[in-house]
Amino acid sequence: MSGYIGTQPVPQATQTRDSFTCTAGQTSFATSGYTPNFLDVYLNGVKLTAADYTASNGSDVVLASGAATGDVLEVVAFTTFDVVTDTITAAGTALTLDRTGSDGTILDLKKDGSTVGSIGVDYSTEFFVGGGGSGFYLNSAAIRPTTGGAASTLTDGTIDFGYPSARWKDLYLSGGVFLGGAVSANKLDDVETGTCTITIKDSSNNSATMVINVFTYVKIGSLVHLTGTLQWSSTSALNTSRIQIHGLPFASASSASGGTYRSPVSNGTSTSGSFTIPREEIAFGIDPNATFIWGSQVTGNNVDGTLTKSHLGTSGTLYSLQAIYETDA
Repeated sequence: MSGYIGTQPVPQATQTRDSFTCTAGQTSFATSGYTPNFLDVYLNGVKLTAADYTASNGSDVVLASGAATGDVLEVVAFTTFDVVTDTITAAGTALTLDRTGSDGTILDLKKDGSTVGSIGVDYSTEFFVGGGGSGFYLNSAAIRPTTGGAASTLTDGTIDFGYPSARWKDLYLSGGVFLGGAVSANKLDDVETGTCTITIKDSSNNSATMVINVFTYVKIGSLVHLTGTLQWSSTSALNTSRIQIHGLPFASASSASGGTYRSPVSNGTSTSGSFTIPREEIAFGIDPNATFIWGSQVTGNNVDGTLTKSHLGTSGTLYSLQAIYETDA
């Protein structure tokens, strides 16, 4: 008899048995083979301890004391095995779980007898993973948050992605992000930072000799914020036409897109001698659909006079020149 009711715990395929009827004083028994430490030895049905025998060479079992005539010695050798193992030498599937008929759980994960998670199918084709009160559905076009588990419901605005002290790193998107709403007005489709080279020029594209002119910009959606310092050491190459500041990272929005006639540009402090006219007479702006900033002189009722090289010192520095404008890019 096996000594068990129902299925024997150790499958027969994972053990071998050798049985011997002993002679007087017999100590050595040649078995059909075993793995050391993976065997049990019984004498007349009583399991022997490791001190009662030696089994080290994979073949023989040697008793510490000789057996009596007619004693029965049994050696049960166990084959080492992994609970689940599969080796795929080429392409193939290691494990297939197939639920037929109705939707529901395919794999149930438990802790102390209670379900803590599940994997399965719902709505005929949607793969779900759930546990801990949250989960997600996968279908051909989206990953959707759920309340977790089979036949769970979709949830909106209740599950976070990441945690303040356990954040994801980079997020790569080919589209946009909807922040605070699901309509087009809430879509953020572009964020960009970088640098650009800003140069003082005239209308004939002649350039002043620049010393500091690398600006930084941040573009969020259609709004561009540009800031930096302009320093020049000579304006001799400029003609007498209106001053232009070239090098905007993006062209300004066209008037057809709703851009203003001219976006104002803020000019900060400057070193002594940078301008030959008072600071309050100096203004800058960006026309629609433009890649440069206009320079203007404001005098009396003339708010758009021409700013030329005669109004610039031969050398100078203009700090914190800032432009905020819209772009169609």
